[in-house]
Amino acid sequence: MNKAPGRHPALRRRLLLSGAVLAGLAFLAMGLMISYSKKTADRSYDIMLNSATLQMANAVRHTEQGVIVDIPVSAFATLALAPQDRVFYRISINGTFLTGYRSLPGLPPSSPAQRQLTLQQPDFFDAEFDGEPVRVARLIRLNTERLPHDEIQIEVAQTRLARQQLADEILYPALELILGLLFSALLLLWLGIYYALRPFALIARALARRRPRDLTPLSLPVPRETLPLLNTINHFIARQQQMLSRLEARTSVAAHQLRTPLASLRALSQNARDEQDADKQRTQLHGLIEQCDQLALTVDHLLNQAMLDHRFHSQELIPVELNVLVRKACLALAVPALQREVALSFEPADTPLWIRGDEVALIQMLNNLIDNAVAHSPPNSQVEILLREVPEPTVLIRDRGPGIPTTEKEKVFERFYRGSQHRYRGSGLGMAIARDVAEHHGARILLQDNEPGGLQVEIHFKSHRSLS
Repeated sequence: MNKAPGRHPALRRRLLLSGAVLAGLAFLAMGLMISYSKKTADRSYDIMLNSATLQMANAVRHTEQGVIVDIPVSAFATLALAPQDRVFYRISINGTFLTGYRSLPGLPPSSPAQRQLTLQQPDFFDAEFDGEPVRVARLIRLNTERLPHDEIQIEVAQTRLARQQLADEILYPALELILGLLFSALLLLWLGIYYALRPFALIARALARRRPRDLTPLSLPVPRETLPLLNTINHFIARQQQMLSRLEARTSVAAHQLRTPLASLRALSQNARDEQDADKQRTQLHGLIEQCDQLALTVDHLLNQAMLDHRFHSQELIPVELNVLVRKACLALAVPALQREVALSFEPADTPLWIRGDEVALIQMLNNLIDNAVAHSPPNSQVEILLREVPEPTVLIRDRGPGIPTTEKEKVFERFYRGSQHRYRGSGLGMAIARDVAEHHGARILLQDNEPGGLQVEIHFKSHRSLS
């Protein structure tokens, strides 16, 4: 019996994991959008900060009286487009503070090897001044009006209120759209999970409510995608119904067939017990033993039939080599045949004959057919078992018995049928079991008259490619 696996992967959990991945992607998009909105706002206001810094750089001049800084009104007018922000500046010459806010933060100095002599355009960085975040533009110019040249550094800082407002105006609609799409996607995913798994729950409830003897097909309003599962379940139910019907029919017939020999055993036992004549009692005991043998053979065949029915529905057909299989069956039956004064002759095919089959079932079929041939053969005769390759893998079993009339050649395959030419009291199941095995393997059993007398049984198989 196959054991159920210890862990069952949850489909719902896997689908919810997809939702978690979708949410993660949405949060990643939100993070990227936050970064994009900040950079966009910075680029927009950096243009004004850049313009003001350049104008202030042009306002620094060197005269005989010293350095004069005449900051134009237009520089601050440009920054006035963000009226809620405050502006700070610092101007230094050769590292010496000249005017503005002395404590305005600066960019950490680079190493001399990496520092540029001048900056044609301001560079920008974020800092904090007077407890507020600011955006700073830094510009370095050389004063070439005298020697040695003076290095003039202009730094202009602006608070980030207008930038933050612009970033929010860009960010919030995008976040609303992303969150709306995320919510809609998660809702659709949840609904998809619910409606995708609902047919399975519907089928499970329908099966749970069924009575043990109810083997009618399921008829449920399931989606088209679930129909293969429903059809498979109905096919399985039909197989169970078929097996149950066969079991009930065979049990009924078997009970009828066993009732007669059991009644006969009881009668023979009572007669032997009450018989006073020793010779008659010996004869009755001999009949009692024969009746026990007959009953034992019938029970053995019934058990074999039940075992084969189980194998037909549980065992896969595998490649089997006929020469090896038939040789094995002949070796097992050779000694019992000699005890009946019948010899077995085996002639294999020239090449391997591969078929797909169940070795146990095929051995049972061969045993029944060869034993039947031995039982009907006269003493000091021979039963021939031959294998042929062309036109298809074939097993031939020839005996020298009385044969079977043409009118009975199909009837002998019926259960509990005993032909008119039988020489011993069999169960009437051997030929029926043999045909069941052949049909399970897609094979055909033909009964032909043997020359000059007897019966030839032909088993024609479908070939399978040779496996080396």
